[in-house]
Amino acid sequence: MSLISPVAPRLSGEPSTPRVRLDSLTGLRWYAALLVFCYHFFYEERGSGTSGHLGKLRQVFYDGPSAVSFFFILSGFVLAWSARPHDTVTGFWRRRFARIYPSHLATFVLAVVTMVWMGKALDLKIALGNLSLLQSWVPNRTDWWFGYNGVSWSLSCEALFYLSFPFLIRLIRRLPARGLWATVIVGNLCVALLPLYTAPIGHATGWDAKYVLYILPPVRLIEFVIGIALALLVKSGAWRGPGLIASLSLSLFVVFGPVHVMPYNFHWAADSVIPYTLTIAAAACADVKGEPSPFRNRYVVYLGEISFAFYLVHEIVIFSTNHFFTSHHYVLPVTLHAGLVLSISVFAAVLLHEWVEKPGVKLLTRSRTRRKPAPEAV
Repeated sequence: MSLISPVAPRLSGEPSTPRVRLDSLTGLRWYAALLVFCYHFFYEERGSGTSGHLGKLRQVFYDGPSAVSFFFILSGFVLAWSARPHDTVTGFWRRRFARIYPSHLATFVLAVVTMVWMGKALDLKIALGNLSLLQSWVPNRTDWWFGYNGVSWSLSCEALFYLSFPFLIRLIRRLPARGLWATVIVGNLCVALLPLYTAPIGHATGWDAKYVLYILPPVRLIEFVIGIALALLVKSGAWRGPGLIASLSLSLFVVFGPVHVMPYNFHWAADSVIPYTLTIAAAACADVKGEPSPFRNRYVVYLGEISFAFYLVHEIVIFSTNHFFTSHHYVLPVTLHAGLVLSISVFAAVLLHEWVEKPGVKLLTRSRTRRKPAPEAV
């Protein structure tokens, strides 16, 4: 079965293949990853002597978890943008596995070594859940979600996205422009309003609000679907929205502004889903039209390219440095500590990207790159 049915109707103006590199979106990935880093660092920091300032810094980066929503929308957008009509389902799944699993496995091993060094207990069931990327399907168990390399819970959601994408793209691509607009709007409304319904959902299922709003893969699939529909609108020229400066300003305003006075459950994704949707579309349009973009700088683009590796290693670095400093009774100013951890994380991300991620993709997709796969019958 081909990834996209060759008989599916094409949107008016939709090119047969994407001809534009979306470097602005790659650059934006770095800043989203950096927001996650700042949130984790200031909430998990233990080796700084300026604890009086940590409360204020935690408030500044309070909306850090929303960056995961940005990544989920972006994931759907990029996959839909680059989808090829004659790609096969198994070929797509193989490339996605090659893209994420070698780095996931490497950081899992690193997390195990770190935990042994720290004297923490290892749980085989949780380890298997982490390795199989099933940890986010276990309700109300933070030890499962965040065990070993804690950030890999989001890969559990991505695994569902990748499994679903070949079927979702075939359905969504058949929609006319109005249907795509409806998908984007309804998806945004679902994410934005879902916190209002966590009480009855929790009463019916026993699931806590964080599990429903932040961890549960089928719920996060909504953001992925938004990204798919958004990409098809932009690709067809049917997208109408604010420009990059206006969209980015709205995102920054929401992330660092009114989120602090909104109910707690809105800061997982509900507050930022609309600004992030607009920003992703605006950045892609800027690249398509060749408009100026601050995210197209080659250094920022490379940081965006290593952002997945950075995301996977940064929390391990935070916990390791915390353990080292507290064990040896070292105290650092918070700015020095943050700069040190950030530098180590970037260095480790470069190593992971260049020596694991890229070779892993090359090794696991080698046989498929030697010959062009023939389209399968639909």
